[in-house]
Amino acid sequence: MQQVGNGSGNGYPVLVIDDHELFSTSLTMALRNEGFDARTLPVAFVRHFLGHVEGPPGLVVLDLDLGHDAGGRLINGTDLVEGLRSGGWKVLVVSGSIERPAIAAAIVAGAIGSVPKSRSFAELLRNVGAAARGESVMTRDEYEDWVECHRRHVAKEREHARRLTRLSPRELEVLELLAEGKRAASIAQHFVVSMPTVRTHIRSILTKLEVGSQLEAVAMFRHQYDVNGRSA
Repeated sequence: MQQVGNGSGNGYPVLVIDDHELFSTSLTMALRNEGFDARTLPVAFVRHFLGHVEGPPGLVVLDLDLGHDAGGRLINGTDLVEGLRSGGWKVLVVSGSIERPAIAAAIVAGAIGSVPKSRSFAELLRNVGAAARGESVMTRDEYEDWVECHRRHVAKEREHARRLTRLSPRELEVLELLAEGKRAASIAQHFVVSMPTVRTHIRSILTKLEVGSQLEAVAMFRHQYDVNGRSA
């Protein structure tokens, strides 16, 4: 393992993967000033990089919210952690507005820690230096908290998926239209049925999903389909 002295990167390779150009460029320059061999990897080239890694592995500073691909699908940085780790790279997550479950999933997948973007560059650089020296950037208690967060989230996802399987094909179609922003009258016209029939479907959806409002039902539907890589 390459050693990094205190306050000096000593050429240790660091790769910054973030779709925010200002942040990634600023961080890369700051790391270079600290002596790291820092580069920015455009999000569009990440998949190719995973299959064609050259040179010794180092540390990846990874944002989890990487925007959308050419097909409009969300790119989840968490999905990259396992591939990077299997290639020998250590992964330090930098998080902006991303939710805790996503960070927890990245930690469980092998990320060595997480630093909020709201913290100073100085703190982020300290964490990068510590990671490069092979030091821990996360306590055992913090790790166990993330694992428990992930366990609870996975259990919740499974429960929501189970509830959605209760819906009939027509109820699922009605819920999808609600998720698209359609109102009951528009849905009735779409299916050529009466308003009372649509309201009956909606009441049944709320009952089967164990939620108290259409907003909750739509949120559950959208999230579950995002998780499965599908568009709601």
